[in-house]
Amino acid sequence: MMRLAALVLLAVLAALPLSVRPSSPPVTWLAAAALVVGGVGVIAWSVPLVTAAGSLVLIAYALALVLAGPSADPLAAIALGSILVLLFALVHFAGRARGAALGPSVIASQVRQWLAVVGLGTVAAVVLTAAAAPLGVALRSATLPMVVVAAALGAVLTVAGVIALVAREASGGPMSRPG
Repeated sequence: MMRLAALVLLAVLAALPLSVRPSSPPVTWLAAAALVVGGVGVIAWSVPLVTAAGSLVLIAYALALVLAGPSADPLAAIALGSILVLLFALVHFAGRARGAALGPSVIASQVRQWLAVVGLGTVAAVVLTAAAAPLGVALRSATLPMVVVAAALGAVLTVAGVIALVAREASGGPMSRPG
């Protein structure tokens, strides 16, 4: 059942760049490659392959946005990020729990945790998007510094998240391996 859910998430993820620019061959090729690589990753519960597929989808989405022009849809971008988080979490969890007998309460607990993380990320993205719209108009000529600041903030938050995840696993948190 988890494999089916991961494959559905992967299919939706690969279709998102096509919703921006459906008739562009490079976007279609990248989305198809992402679907194949991600499908193999889901079947093998391989986080690196699914991550490669996620990278291909992000490249396809960025290329589709460049080809489509300046009409970016923030809701589609937020959906893309949310689906990526869910797909990565699902494949990571399933890969670590491979062969284990999991009760419904364990799966329900994981789903609640994933949905809480995605919900919090979605709220943060909506708030930042709403705050960025008037700020973008006010600072139209200073776009590059804003992009650099946003990228640096994203990198810092990513590193903080990885450190928190590693620290939780090292302290014997849920799903930590005996070491």
